[in-house]
Amino acid sequence: MPVDDLVPKGDEVAGTWYAHTSEGDAIVVAWQRPGPDPFRTDRGIAVWLHNGDPGSPWQPVNGVAFGAKRRPVLGLTAVIGDVSGDASDDALVFAETGGSGGCGTYFAIDIARGAQVFDRNVCDTRIVPSTDPVGLVVTEAVFAHGDPHCCPSAMRTSVLTYAGGSTWTTSSETVSPA
Repeated sequence: MPVDDLVPKGDEVAGTWYAHTSEGDAIVVAWQRPGPDPFRTDRGIAVWLHNGDPGSPWQPVNGVAFGAKRRPVLGLTAVIGDVSGDASDDALVFAETGGSGGCGTYFAIDIARGAQVFDRNVCDTRIVPSTDPVGLVVTEAVFAHGDPHCCPSAMRTSVLTYAGGSTWTTSSETVSPA
């Protein structure tokens, strides 16, 4: 399937990631609308699933759009891996909004179900898939009163595991000096 066919007509592919799920193969495609200002352009993510039957079409199972006027983002990236614990690939997407703290929104899509299972707006935070236990590793800056933005006093690392719906539980947490 040509990935250009998986984004809205007239838009450009900005990133492509491939996944394997219990329901079939998947393609996660980031798109952006061409325009004169790269900081003010519409962007989005589309998730497509194919059940493996040669005669069946690719089906859209999830999509998120970020309009430049209402929800501007500077870029979209994704990491593929099992974060929901169903032994099937999920997409962990970061929608970067900028700022000195690397701000943005992380969201996870359970591709096999076509459902968004995690959503968090962050600054000074990094979220990646965890393999043991399966879930998410959240590393975030901890600022004490008076800390300058460059220099947090500590870093908190939490491992979250999926409990169903939109519920995540903390399976471990450590705080270490920065």
